[in-house]
Amino acid sequence: GLQAPWKLQRAEQVAQLLKTNAELGLQNGVVVAVPIPEEHAKASVGIEQAIEAALRESERLGVKGKEATPFLLKRVVKRTGGASLLANIALVKNNARVASQIAASLASMGGSRPFSTTAPYSPEARTDQPLLVIGCAAMDITSRVGPNQSAESAIPEVGLLRQTKLAATSHPGTVFTSVGGVAQNIARAAHLLGANAVLVAALGQDAHGTAVAADLRRIDMETRFLQYPGSDARTAIYNALHGPNGDLVAAVGDMHINGLLSPQQIEEAFSSLRPHTVCVDANVSTPATVTTLMQARECGACVVFEPTSVPKCTNVLSALLDIKHSHAMADVSGLVHMITPNSLELQRLSEAALELAL
Repeated sequence: GLQAPWKLQRAEQVAQLLKTNAELGLQNGVVVAVPIPEEHAKASVGIEQAIEAALRESERLGVKGKEATPFLLKRVVKRTGGASLLANIALVKNNARVASQIAASLASMGGSRPFSTTAPYSPEARTDQPLLVIGCAAMDITSRVGPNQSAESAIPEVGLLRQTKLAATSHPGTVFTSVGGVAQNIARAAHLLGANAVLVAALGQDAHGTAVAADLRRIDMETRFLQYPGSDARTAIYNALHGPNGDLVAAVGDMHINGLLSPQQIEEAFSSLRPHTVCVDANVSTPATVTTLMQARECGACVVFEPTSVPKCTNVLSALLDIKHSHAMADVSGLVHMITPNSLELQRLSEAALELAL
C-alpha cells in the first residue's frame, strides 16, 4: 500500500486539520483513509491476494474501461467466498460513521463557511509586533504530461525517476502557475493564520513579479518592502515537469535574483518595523544574511532559519563565520535561535559546522 504522510487517531484531529487547511486558503483536497473494522481485518490478506489475482486475470483477458470494475468485483467475491463483499459493506458503514464524526466536530468549531476559498483576514486578530520574513518569493510553474498518453510514449525510460533524457518534441498536458518561494510561503501562511507578517523579497520588473505582488495585495499582505533590483533582474521561477503518473521528471530553478536582495533595504525594514521574530531562508546572499542576523541581535528579535535545501542549508554557517571574523564576535551561537531542517539538511549542517569549527 501507499504510506500516508499523517496518522491521526481522533475525528477531532482530522477536523482541526481540515479547518487549518481552509484557513490557509489552500486549494488541495484531503483524503482521509479509514482502516477496515478490526473484526474484518483478518480477511484483508486473503482479499488482497484475490484482488491481485483478479487484476492479473483482467490484464490477461484484456478487460478495460467501464467493464473493469464489475469484472474485478465479481472475481474477488467469487475467490473469497463472499468475504470481500461483507468486508466492503462493513468498510462503507465505518466510513460513514467516521465521516459523520468528523463533520460534527468540524461544525462544533464554528464558522459559517469553514471551506471558504477567501482568506479569513481579520485585522483584530493581528499582533502588534510584526513577523519579518526575508528570502525568496517566486512563481511556480508546474507542467504535467497529459495522462491520456502512456508514460513510455511520452518520456523514454520513464520508469527511472529524475532521468535527464526527454523526447525531443512537445507533449500535450497541463500547466499550472502559482505564487511560491520559501519565504513567501511562510509569510503567507503566517498572515492567513493571524500574524502581522511582513515579507522582504526581491522581484523582477516583469509579468511574474507583477503577478506575485498583485496576489499578495489580494490577501491584504504588506508589500512595501518588496525590492526590485533592476530592469534586467528576473523574478525567481521554479519550473517542474511531471510525468503522466505525477512523478517528478526534472525541475529548473531560476533563483539568481534572491542573491540581489539588498542588505541596506533589509536594514530599513528592521528600522521601520522593529520585529519580535525574524525568519530568513537560505536563498539570500551571505551579506544579506549577516545583516539580518546583526539587525535581529540589535533589536532583540528571535531568529528562525529555514535551510531550504541541502546545497543551500550551509549558507547560514557562512554568515556566522563572517560575523565571527569581521565583527570579532567569539561566540555566535546565540544569533540563530531556531533552525527547521529535514534529516538530510540536518546531517549536512552538522558536517559543515564541524568542518568550520563553529
